[in-house]
Amino acid sequence: FLMMKGQQESAALAEVQQEKKILNMVSVQGKVTLSGVVLELVSTMDQVKNYIYDLVGKGLFTGYIDWKSGTLFAKDAASMQTNKCPNCGGERELVGKGVVKCPYCGAELFI
Repeated sequence: FLMMKGQQESAALAEVQQEKKILNMVSVQGKVTLSGVVLELVSTMDQVKNYIYDLVGKGLFTGYIDWKSGTLFAKDAASMQTNKCPNCGGERELVGKGVVKCPYCGAELFI
């Protein structure tokens, strides 16, 4: 039992470390490409997406992602309080907890 519990905690800690790397990359650079994040983390695109959504769900990341260009942007929450998409200027719509999607360019904003 203790061995299994230790393995589960190890896996959870590894995931937290990956999420922390993403936060550090975005906060230092302001914007990062998803392909760069995938390479840096030696991960898959699906895993990176899950890490990003997990960070948003925990309230640790605000910014937006442009899926077409594959770029993740860090933004202050105060600068995203308008109804305009920072990527294309279109009207945004709420799609989930802390996630707003632009119907025009497909950018997802994490607030």
